[in-house]
Amino acid sequence: MSARPTYSDEFKADAVALAASSGRPLPAVAADLGISLTALKRWIRLAREADQESGGKPDDPVDPVKFKAMEARLRELERENDFLKKVSAFFAKEQR
Repeated sequence: MSARPTYSDEFKADAVALAASSGRPLPAVAADLGISLTALKRWIRLAREADQESGGKPDDPVDPVKFKAMEARLRELERENDFLKKVSAFFAKEQR
């Protein structure tokens, strides 16, 4: 009999989030992650129970100033990323 694998809490939380956000069937998500469907369903149930116990609300309220700063930083990084894509496409074209 093989030993039961252990997964970190972070892995379990990521698996639950992926299952919720991907819109894909649970068996496909479980197969992609290399875990059993039973384990994924158990993690989802435990996450829902934990949300219900905590009221489903975050412990720390969002600071509007920090949120605005993070949004601005995100926009800046997206602009930089777009620029780098254009530059790499230009140089890739020049090398042909």
